[in-house]
Amino acid sequence: MGKKRIVYIEEQFIQMSRKVSFNALMHARHLALFAYPVLLVSLLFSPKVLAQQKGEFDCRASVKYECTADQCERVTEDFQREESFLYNAKTGELSACLRTNCYSAKTKAFTVKAGGAITAIGRLVPAVHPKNKPLVVSLTIKTSEIERGPDEKKVSFTAIWDYGGDRLTFDMGECVLKPPAKESKG
Repeated sequence: MGKKRIVYIEEQFIQMSRKVSFNALMHARHLALFAYPVLLVSLLFSPKVLAQQKGEFDCRASVKYECTADQCERVTEDFQREESFLYNAKTGELSACLRTNCYSAKTKAFTVKAGGAITAIGRLVPAVHPKNKPLVVSLTIKTSEIERGPDEKKVSFTAIWDYGGDRLTFDMGECVLKPPAKESKG
């Protein structure tokens, strides 16, 4: 091989590696738009549960996105009845019913000191089909919306789940704050 041919091959290799690196970076940027907020939540928020919130948040999805490294796709049908989240601020218990299984576990909760939100994140264990793998689920509830008035019992939420190296799912919707169960005096 001539010296010019070797130089040409080296230049092609350098250009190819730059293209591969750029494509990997672009794919990572798409996924980062959705995965990094969860990491930021865990770094920026105070590690204590919002003590003044009592009762359970019953959360129902109205918007769903399924994301890969390449893109996110909005799902518009047949998920609203299959996906729900229940969070008990007092106990830290988070339950998620997703598709054909329900998952549950105590979670770590973080609160925004000034922003008015709770984020609970944990590894939830399957309840209905115990042979399924546990899922990491995070649920962020905009609790500041409750403070508007005593009649305001609905708040917005975002949930991220189905974490994988190449995918994730996130839901958005509304939570209803259910008051704590009354303890009966015997």
